[in-house]
Amino acid sequence: MPSSKAYPAVHGDILVLEDDFDLAPLLKDVLVMAGYDVRLARTVAEAQAILSNGSVVAAVLDWTVPGGSAEELADQLRAGRIPYVFASGAIPSEVPEQHQWAPFFAKPFAITALINALEEVRSGGVPLAG
Repeated sequence: MPSSKAYPAVHGDILVLEDDFDLAPLLKDVLVMAGYDVRLARTVAEAQAILSNGSVVAAVLDWTVPGGSAEELADQLRAGRIPYVFASGAIPSEVPEQHQWAPFFAKPFAITALINALEEVRSGGVPLAG
């Protein structure tokens, strides 16, 4: 008989800000298979609510979402030293200089490359703001 006990994710809670209704669940499923516990948000406001619970260890951000860009969220992540990568249909040059250190994956992207980059920024850390 299968157990209904929930096991903690191997890699921790990851915030995924993605507004594409087709891509979001696929990205979530693949990241869960990679050992993450995914917290999916479709807007910056939803993402900020998830971030406020304090359990997020990393993030994947779509730069352009309904209501604007992910700039304010990226600012919060950087200030909190929470690593992030971008996965977006936006142009990489739209991302301000203070966030250019984070890997940027233009859609469509290779999911294995995104996961590898996510692990690299987690192990390498976030540059100090300033």
